[in-house]
Amino acid sequence: MNRSAHSTELRKERPRFGATFLAVSLLCLVGLILITRELQTNIIGIPRSNLPAAGETTLLLGMMILGSWLAGRLIRRAGLPPITGQLLLGVLVGPSLWAWLKRPELALINPSQLASLQGAESLAVVMIGLVAGAEIDWAFLRDRMRMITALAGGQVLLVFVGVAFVAFAFLDSVAQSVIVATIAATSSSAVAVALLREMRHPTEFARLILATTVVKDLLLVLAFSIVLFVVAATTASTHQAWHWIALHLAGSIGVGAALALPLRWALGRIERRMTAVVLVTAIFVAILCRTIGVAPLITALTLGYTARNIAPVATAAFFATARRLFLAVCCVFFAVSGAHLNFAALVANWGVVFAVSGVRLAGIWSGATIAARMTGLSPAAARWAWAGFVPQAGISLALAAQIAIEFPNQKWASSLATIVIACITLNEMIGPILMRIALRKVPSQA
Repeated sequence: MNRSAHSTELRKERPRFGATFLAVSLLCLVGLILITRELQTNIIGIPRSNLPAAGETTLLLGMMILGSWLAGRLIRRAGLPPITGQLLLGVLVGPSLWAWLKRPELALINPSQLASLQGAESLAVVMIGLVAGAEIDWAFLRDRMRMITALAGGQVLLVFVGVAFVAFAFLDSVAQSVIVATIAATSSSAVAVALLREMRHPTEFARLILATTVVKDLLLVLAFSIVLFVVAATTASTHQAWHWIALHLAGSIGVGAALALPLRWALGRIERRMTAVVLVTAIFVAILCRTIGVAPLITALTLGYTARNIAPVATAAFFATARRLFLAVCCVFFAVSGAHLNFAALVANWGVVFAVSGVRLAGIWSGATIAARMTGLSPAAARWAWAGFVPQAGISLALAAQIAIEFPNQKWASSLATIVIACITLNEMIGPILMRIALRKVPSQA
C-alpha cells in the first residue's frame, strides 16, 4: 500500500521536474546560441547572413524542439491545445514579428536561418503524413463515405461561392477570386492528426474529421491545378499547369502507393531498431520527393494509408513507433510554421483578410452543419463538426506559394499570394483552438 502511494507520488512529481529541467535546458541552449552568434559576428567576423553555414542550424533546431515542447505544456494548462503554444513560440523566435515591430535584430532566427531549417520541416511533414495516412482505415472510409462526401461537399460549395464573391469585391478579378476561394476551402490534416494524437483513444468523430479533411484536400489540390491551368491559358504565363497537376497529385499518389510494397516487404524482415527504420524511411521519402518534385505530404499520406491497409499486422510496429515520435515531429513542424507566419502581410491587408476569413468561417459552419444533420450525425457532432475544418497549414501554404511560381511575370501574383498567406496565418492561429473545443464537446460515442 505504501509502495503504491509512493509510486503515485513519484508520478505526480515527474511532470514538474521535467518542465523545470526543460526550461533550464532551453535557457542554456538560447544562451549558447547568443554567445556563439556574438563570437561569430563581432570577433571572428562572420556575416550574420552566413550563420547557418557556421553551424548554428543544429542549435536552432534543438532550441525549437525544446522550446515548443515546453510552450505546448504550458499552454495546455490554460486549456488550449499544445499546437497553439508551439505556433506562438515560432512567432516569438522567428523574424516576422520582430520585423513588423521594427526590431529585426531581436529575432533569434533570421530569414536565412529559417530557410536552413527546411530539411527538418520536410522530414516533419513526411512523418505527419505517414501517421495521418495510417489513421485512416479502409473499412472506416468505405462505411462512412456518404458522410465524408456530404461534409466535404457541403462546406466546399458554400466556402467557394461565398469567398469568391467577397474576394471579387476587393480584387475586381474573377480569376484571382477563384484562386483565393479554392485555397480557402482547404483545411489542415497536420493539425487534425496532431490533435487526434493527443487523445489516448481517438473517437469516431475525430477519425471522421481527419478522413474528411484528407479526402477534401486531395480533391482540392486537383481543383486548384485545374484553376491554374484555366487562368494560365488566359494570361501570358510561361509555365504549364498541367505539368504541375501530374507531378503534385497523380505523381505524389503514385509514388506513395508504389513505396508501400517495398516498405511492407522490408518490415516483414525487420523486427528490431524500429525507431531507426521509421526515421530512415521518412528521410528517404523526404529526399525522394524533393529530388523528383512531388508533394511530400500527399506522398506520405498515400504511403501511410496504403501500407497500413494492405498489411496491418506487418506494419503495426512501424506505425506505433511513428506515433511515439509524433510529439517531437509536431514540435518541429508547428514551431517552424509559427516562424513563417507573416504579420506584416496580415496587418497590411487586414480588411480583405478578415472579410475572406469571416465568410470562410460562415461557409464552413453552415455547410458542415447542414451536411452533418442530413447524414444523421448525433446532435453534438452536428453542432461542432464545422470547427474541425477551420485550421489551415501545410497544403494551403503550398498552394499559395504556387501562385507566384506559376505566374512569375504577373504583378498581381505576388500580392495575391501575400493576401492568401495572411488569411492562412489567421486561420492557423484560431483553427486549432476551435478544433480542440469540438473534440472535447463531442462524446466518444457520437
